[in-house]
Amino acid sequence: MTLNKRLKKLRNDRGISVYRLSTLSDVSQNYIRAVEKGKSQPSVYILTKLLKPLGMSLSEFFRDDENILFPSPYEKKLIYAARRLNEHKSEILLALAEALGEEHRKP
Repeated sequence: MTLNKRLKKLRNDRGISVYRLSTLSDVSQNYIRAVEKGKSQPSVYILTKLLKPLGMSLSEFFRDDENILFPSPYEKKLIYAARRLNEHKSEILLALAEALGEEHRKP
């Protein structure tokens, strides 16, 4: 996946608008749109500024393995909390999360 498509997908996956990313990164909305359309290539400095509010490092962003998940800061908190549970409680939490996910999918 190209840099521009990967950045746009990451931003959309995080639910962050161009305006919000601009505010958080101090990079103009027009420039972010140009990068996402492939019309401009950001410097390492600018890309780092864009990735920080998205909760991702440069090394994670350029990692080739598409199967690796990049948790948001909120997801990291969930993971940390789940790791403190014993196996039985972890199974209950997983069942609850799966049930809530299925409930969300129903029309």
